[in-house]
Amino acid sequence: MIKIKIQSRGEEIIAIDIKGHAVEEAEAIIVGEAYDMICNSVSVLSQSLLIGLESVLNINCSYEIYEGYISLDLTDLEEDELTEAQTLLKTFELSIDSIMLSLEQSFGKKKRDKYICLLKEEV
Repeated sequence: MIKIKIQSRGEEIIAIDIKGHAVEEAEAIIVGEAYDMICNSVSVLSQSLLIGLESVLNINCSYEIYEGYISLDLTDLEEDELTEAQTLLKTFELSIDSIMLSLEQSFGKKKRDKYICLLKEEV
């Protein structure tokens, strides 16, 4: 399961953690390619977020990335940088919401919840 946690302070997103895969490798053959696309979509969105922050906005932020894991921490940014980053961060959040809605419409909430979950947390 992909677990995504988005932490906010007020209206501003300040951290994102993404862990896991939609399906384990052993399940992939049984479940099919549709769920591999969930991983691919989340991966592309998260990497695009990092590229946008670093290469487009020139914001140096703290992050960790390795197989099945991305953690982005923006708590050490200057206020103007954090404000500037919000467009990308909120676009990421809405895109994840869209993936989840599409999955729910196609396969139902129970099935969607088996493969991806999103936790929004106020800190």
